[in-house]
Amino acid sequence: MIWNKSRECMSRDELANLQGGYLVKLVKYMYQNVAYYRKKMQKLGMEPGDICGIEDLGKLPFTTKEDLISAYPSGIFVVPQKRIARYHSSDNLTGPDRIVGYTKKDIDNWSECVARSISMANLGKKDVIQIMYNYAPFSEGLGAHYGAERVGAAIVPSGIGRTSGLAALMKKLHVTGIMGTPTYLLRLAHIVEEQGLKSGLNLKAVLCGAEPWTENTRRKIQDKLGVKAYDMYGLNELTGLGVACECEFQRGMHIQEDFFLTEILDTHTLAVLPDGLKGELVFTTLQKEGLPLIRYRTTHVTRIHYEKCECGRTMARIDRICKATSELLMICGKGVFITQIEEALVGLHFVATSYMVCIKKEKELDVVKVSMNYSADKPLSTEEKDAMLQQAEKALSSVIGVIPEISFAKNKRGIFSDNDKKVVVIDERM
Repeated sequence: MIWNKSRECMSRDELANLQGGYLVKLVKYMYQNVAYYRKKMQKLGMEPGDICGIEDLGKLPFTTKEDLISAYPSGIFVVPQKRIARYHSSDNLTGPDRIVGYTKKDIDNWSECVARSISMANLGKKDVIQIMYNYAPFSEGLGAHYGAERVGAAIVPSGIGRTSGLAALMKKLHVTGIMGTPTYLLRLAHIVEEQGLKSGLNLKAVLCGAEPWTENTRRKIQDKLGVKAYDMYGLNELTGLGVACECEFQRGMHIQEDFFLTEILDTHTLAVLPDGLKGELVFTTLQKEGLPLIRYRTTHVTRIHYEKCECGRTMARIDRICKATSELLMICGKGVFITQIEEALVGLHFVATSYMVCIKKEKELDVVKVSMNYSADKPLSTEEKDAMLQQAEKALSSVIGVIPEISFAKNKRGIFSDNDKKVVVIDERM
């Protein structure tokens, strides 16, 4: 199902012309109206006339998360405050986080992107979609809600609550689609399996986003719920969820390229990489009003594929976002990504959905301590627990390069029962 064929299936030449036109206007507007960007461009000896199309994108300066924090608010927002319809935050509204403003047009474009994503999962106006995201201060809940409204679906705005109750609600309201974090949907899938609800569900698809996840996690969700789980990508700084999403063939997430111009950088030299090579994902917003961004460095690592997809869409695709350059841990001199820890643990059938990893220095050596929950539905004997801990220790040792100290949390209900995070890392070496 394709929501907007005229845009999602346009030729690459048509798309390049469209993107070029948007880029030229964006650079001129930012130069004239945003002192922050004007200073950056002047430092490089640039003027708006130097940008004639997307082939000139590499001449422009980068923007980082630190830039957004330090320049907030007057140095970043380009429209008067009265035009901002909504604010969202990357974490909370009180700390030094990335505050983002959306105009009414931004919200409309956002809902268009999410509507396209929902259609990629073959959901539409005849479906009942349950939104299992928190609604504030983050952008995921409202973004999913607006997209579901746009396709005409009936909406169950449940947010995150008592998981067993939400599973029963799915059955009662004949929910056919779910949008939520992979962590929470995996927790929900466990409940569905434990309560024997799978056969009574009407689910057709689930869309997972707002955090990195792995193929192991996808397989668990799909096996337990009996439907495809589609990967979605987004950032508050861009437009929340919907920046990219998988289609039915699940061979990468289609980028909404009429809204976002995409590059891949070498993580060390910052040079633009050729097609198909893995590097840091960079976006330029082409239609954003409240917070336009030029060459925004996400720190997320992936690759881009430009060949036409079997689904008929011509929009480029990115691979699953499994790690970020900012999520690299150095343990005893070895680089380990947080998602590698997740991959090792999620592959163990007895491990539940959340884990806490604590790294300390003891006698000048790195010590790793892991607290996790087991997913058994009955009390375990000491021998059974010891066997599980040894298996987890072996799995993690091969990844992190040292033997970790592993324990089961006392709270069987979950380490982070009301938190979307899957792996929480506490690095006490700082």
